[in-house]
Amino acid sequence: MTPTMFVVPWRWTGARRSDHALLFASRFDAKGLRARWLLFRGGLRMRREVLSAPGALGVGLRAHPVRGRFYTLSMWQDEASLLLFARAPKHQGVVGAMRRLGPVQGALVSRDADTARPPSWRYTIEWLASATPGPYRPAGPA
Repeated sequence: MTPTMFVVPWRWTGARRSDHALLFASRFDAKGLRARWLLFRGGLRMRREVLSAPGALGVGLRAHPVRGRFYTLSMWQDEASLLLFARAPKHQGVVGAMRRLGPVQGALVSRDADTARPPSWRYTIEWLASATPGPYRPAGPA
């Protein structure tokens, strides 16, 4: 691990886990020191929100602020729980701040999860690399 990378370790929420869940990963790329700082700070804030969100099972973050690349990884009981969180006012506030930063690119992906353990960052980054990044847009209405 280089000093230009920060990893906030995976943390389980304590919610009851079943055999199947939804894993959600994101990658954000930003230019400029201000945008990078705000993405890092927003990621930490969202981590706290995920830990208390209904249906959330766990969360982890990885940041490369010098390169302007940020990763999130969260596990949810189901898609409905994830969408409820994405549409919540606090999440929408962070999304709004991100959109005002300028050209923030992102890749958002989800798939079935093994609830026995979180996936590795290596696996997550490879998985995200196969997704095409585009302008980050918030979740639409229900």
